[in-house]
Amino acid sequence: MNLLFQIKSFLRYKLKARHRKGFGVHSPFVFHLLNYVIFEKLPFYAYRPIEQIRAKMLKNKQVIDLTDFGTGEDRKSSVADVAKKSLETEKFGQLLFRLVNHFRSKNILELGSSLGISTMYLAKPSSVANVVTMEGSSSLCRIAEQNFAELGIENITLVEGNIDEKLSDVVAKFPTLDFVFFDANHTREATLRYFELCRSKSHKETIFVFDDIHYSAEMENAWSEIKLRKEVCLSIDLYHFGLIFFNNDLPKQDYIVAF
Repeated sequence: MNLLFQIKSFLRYKLKARHRKGFGVHSPFVFHLLNYVIFEKLPFYAYRPIEQIRAKMLKNKQVIDLTDFGTGEDRKSSVADVAKKSLETEKFGQLLFRLVNHFRSKNILELGSSLGISTMYLAKPSSVANVVTMEGSSSLCRIAEQNFAELGIENITLVEGNIDEKLSDVVAKFPTLDFVFFDANHTREATLRYFELCRSKSHKETIFVFDDIHYSAEMENAWSEIKLRKEVCLSIDLYHFGLIFFNNDLPKQDYIVAF
């Protein structure tokens, strides 16, 4: 990770970001999305139990073996360190919940489960939603499964193994994809490849959420290329997350929002 790059990237974002709370937004769809979903402050019922699981993970000193197919590196780490460095923040985890809840997404795919915090935010809005999450590290899979069981969440299917090898088959089993959260291999090539595979099952109401779009020059390039695709009608840059919409009733627009 290039710290200097990220500092410069964040400063560029702060200079360009506008539209907080919908100010200056002419699209009724985007105005409503910003005010009633992205900036919603109500404490939904699901938040507290999931954050209690996060707190437990942050205190867990157990050392586990990690397999990272993205970097090709195997290493050891404590669960607490994984929780500190890899999990979505409370702010963005809860945004995933609100997006899925608002758009009533039923067929949901997550690339990169980690300890399962973001997965639970995706699954909690509806017990009848079909949530499939993919994770390469077997030790993380076991802990994530324990976390799902602790909260009694039964609508999650965890696929263990190399996402590059398994994604095509996983996508093929979905009739359509309503919501995809991309939080796996943070390279341009992999991100674009995952996008194309998942796009094959997208439809007018599908939402794609990309994690760490300003993580590196590669990720920024991938994000820029995805925004320009003809099938993408709306993009929203929240710095940490990038949101993509395919609704062709919307004019093609690109928003950078101060979140």
